[in-house]
Amino acid sequence: MNDQTMLIEVIGPGCPFCRRLLQRVKEAVEENGIRAQVEHISDLRTALKYFPRTPVLRIDGEVVHRGKRLPAKDQIAAILRQRGKPENPESANRSRNESGSSQLTPGEKIKVLFLCTGNSCRSQMAEGFARHLKGEVLEAYSAGTEARGLDPRAVKVMSEAGIDISGQRSKTIDEFRGASFDYVVTVCADAGESCPLFPGKAKVIHQGFDDPPRLAASAKTEEEALNHYRRVRDEIKRFVETLFILKKGGNGHG
Repeated sequence: MNDQTMLIEVIGPGCPFCRRLLQRVKEAVEENGIRAQVEHISDLRTALKYFPRTPVLRIDGEVVHRGKRLPAKDQIAAILRQRGKPENPESANRSRNESGSSQLTPGEKIKVLFLCTGNSCRSQMAEGFARHLKGEVLEAYSAGTEARGLDPRAVKVMSEAGIDISGQRSKTIDEFRGASFDYVVTVCADAGESCPLFPGKAKVIHQGFDDPPRLAASAKTEEEALNHYRRVRDEIKRFVETLFILKKGGNGHG
């Protein structure tokens, strides 16, 4: 393997989650023309060293993902492109031609809408991180099936991270009927929540996160409640950091 080839390792025993992650990695590599060597490290001792019972994604010796939730293929592709390895020109051109996508032109921003049930916490955090971390390339919004108001705890923990979302407001998806977006990201954790569907040609990506208010309901102290918010906040931040190295005009579901 030369220094222009990325070493991607999926670490974990041959469980369904691990096989699914391995398949997503291979598809992301192929579809994006990434020069990479993909390996599956399945011995249990190595897997347990990193994270018990869950697969780990490592690139060039650095762990880039661990946890119970598998990253979506689009997220994996964004991580790979962020590593800065050259593309295989033939494969990359084929991928662009098949998708009909083009690179973002200077001064043009990707429009993204984050959706969850009440637009009070998770989608508000995602909007805040997107504006703060990716504002030069993203035009970010958020909405929900209903507007429950901005969660004060979400405002507090985002402020701890240096981001003020107190000026954002809770909105319903009806405010965006007829609007055009490049990407719509749903952040509801499971099918038990009524995460809204968005009509149109926007590419839809689902990345579920736990609902902090639901978790905090059983907390015995305010600090314990806030720790639930902090954990989800940090997960959303990592997601936003790696997600939007994207192209305009994508269609379909991620």
